[in-house]
Amino acid sequence: MTRDFNSTNRDGAFKKFVFSKKYQTQAFDDSLDPALKDVHFKERLHYGVVDEQNNSIIPIADSLVSVDNGRLLPPVADSVSLMKLNLQAAIQRGHISQEGEIFGNMTVLKAYQNPRLKYGEYLGNILRFYNDTHIPNSLGIHSISSHKSYVKNFFKFILENTKETPITLTRWNTSYRSSILDTGLAFSFSNIPMDEDQRKVNEIIDNENFEYFRNLCLNMGFCISNSNPNILIYDIANPANAGILGSYGNYNLKTFFTNNFIKTYTLDMELLINNINIYYNKYAQKNSVLRKDSIKCGRPHTTYSTIQTESTNTRIYSDLEELHLYAQIRNVEEGIPFSPAKIENIYKRSKFLLKTLDKAEGMSYINSIFRDQLWNKDFGYDDLAKQLNGKTTTKSQRDLSGEDPFGGSY
Repeated sequence: MTRDFNSTNRDGAFKKFVFSKKYQTQAFDDSLDPALKDVHFKERLHYGVVDEQNNSIIPIADSLVSVDNGRLLPPVADSVSLMKLNLQAAIQRGHISQEGEIFGNMTVLKAYQNPRLKYGEYLGNILRFYNDTHIPNSLGIHSISSHKSYVKNFFKFILENTKETPITLTRWNTSYRSSILDTGLAFSFSNIPMDEDQRKVNEIIDNENFEYFRNLCLNMGFCISNSNPNILIYDIANPANAGILGSYGNYNLKTFFTNNFIKTYTLDMELLINNINIYYNKYAQKNSVLRKDSIKCGRPHTTYSTIQTESTNTRIYSDLEELHLYAQIRNVEEGIPFSPAKIENIYKRSKFLLKTLDKAEGMSYINSIFRDQLWNKDFGYDDLAKQLNGKTTTKSQRDLSGEDPFGGSY
């Protein structure tokens, strides 16, 4: 008998909620199965987007290799090839019947999605709101008379109005807006939409070959996404992957992340300012000539001014000013965990590092202060563990008690 999980995003909210909970609790025989990974559970959202020191990371795009219709990190691609060979051998030996076509003909349909492009689209929505709504309705178009005034007003806007809203690539990458497919560690082998639980059950979980497939994934170093079982996730910690990882010089977590990923804090200000400049130019082209009417000596008087476009690499702030801005932005987008006095102290230390070493060291220091904040959120894994023990605390209580945030692991 077919199990009933037939609800999609087109259904009413209550039915959708009930069937979603039903899927979470009843779709699999054992939700604690080591072959399953729930990357939407609490801080597991950060799997593949933070390294062993909690730095936000994205793959080195040039190191990715093509597999079928997608791109993956080289060790992942090798493991996929081995899995496909094993599946073909299983078919020849009769371990998988022809009805198991979704497994037997497994193909990488979708994999790496460029997080820089996705972040640019996200930031573009904020900048379009700034251009089309905030400037005309809150500032007035005559307040933006140059590139400098546009940029300064934008930073004032985000520092005053965007608490806990991702602004940097780093915060966007560690938010729910990023995807496991952005990491180069995962791929989908079927185009089942996220909200079609019935198809997931019918075509994958209740498929007569699923048990064989589940065991093969475990032995090949992959986990199955339990929320979207047509996605396989490379398990970095699985001993089955040690040989392939070692063949690429990845002997531990540190070398794996160093060889395959970029720390996003090194890109934050460059990408942010480049995107601001792109949308400044859009604004300047639309409002290239500003007319201002006034009364002088009892007579109408009209003046005109022009706004010039700028190179996307133009910077109006010095390196010191950018460090100060970066500390403030990271504080705001993390929910203001530190007081203004603390931010000034962070800035002073980064300023010292810039003057004695370089700007990169100053940025690294600021990032080191904020990188652990992703484990210091209300209703995260730490709170869940304490709730089970009857000791739930909020972030403000943790701050008062001086508790260490719950760290992540792989």
